[in-house]
Amino acid sequence: MPSKKDLVREMRLDKRLTQDEVAAKMKISQGSYSAIERGEKPRAVEEALATINRMRTRTDRTDGGSEKAGRLKD
Repeated sequence: MPSKKDLVREMRLDKRLTQDEVAAKMKISQGSYSAIERGEKPRAVEEALATINRMRTRTDRTDGGSEKAGRLKD
């Protein structure tokens, strides 16, 4: 089972969001957000998860949400 910090990164990637986008929504710097994903700020992980859950995917923002975006598979 992945740790919560790993889950934060996975959720962000699945929604095709950048660290900058999530950090801006959380009103923190990209560096601070990066520290959350590295596990250096464990108290902020829950807030990051909640923020990402509320955010729409990039595809949702560009085509009106007609198609759900996911991470590109190799």
